[in-house]
Amino acid sequence: MGSSAGYFEQRVPEAWNRRLAEQSARGPAGADLLAKMRAADFALEIALDEGERFHLRVEKGEMRAVPTADPKPVVTLGLSQADCGRLESSVGASPMSLLGGVAGNPDFVLTPARLDALREVQGTMRIEVTGPSPWGVVLHFGPPPIPEITTTVAIADEPFAQLLAGELDLQGAFMSGKLNLGGNVEVPMKMAMAIMTPE
Repeated sequence: MGSSAGYFEQRVPEAWNRRLAEQSARGPAGADLLAKMRAADFALEIALDEGERFHLRVEKGEMRAVPTADPKPVVTLGLSQADCGRLESSVGASPMSLLGGVAGNPDFVLTPARLDALREVQGTMRIEVTGPSPWGVVLHFGPPPIPEITTTVAIADEPFAQLLAGELDLQGAFMSGKLNLGGNVEVPMKMAMAIMTPE
């Protein structure tokens, strides 16, 4: 894996924009979803424990790294440098796959309807992936900075991979005991409902 700067400022935007180009290449069959993807307008923030900050902006569906923070990012990711490498190795060049995993949709895209629903979520949760090499990431919904974590979502690495692949859904993971919630369960429930908003 490369540096966190290379990941967030290059590989993540490239993967995002490649997905947009793939949708465009589908022609008339993909035109409706493409229009929704191009209507996406939002910001993401990444806060590393070591003090590094990365800012990503999506305008007219295209993502780019920007030098300044947005006052109202739709979500802030908080993680350590080591966990940054684990995030990349687990979900690839799209941290949004985390949200797709929750939705049980490997081809998940952020449309205006889903963004509007996510903007209604307020709170902070930590996703903990357990196993031989445990790691985690904080998702904060609301204005920065990241406050105290009120919720934890713990899942082993194998069912986590199944979630990302769409082989396991969130309800099935919870009902089977593969996913455990701690603290304020309202945050992950609202996030899951927002992500599962129809396109």
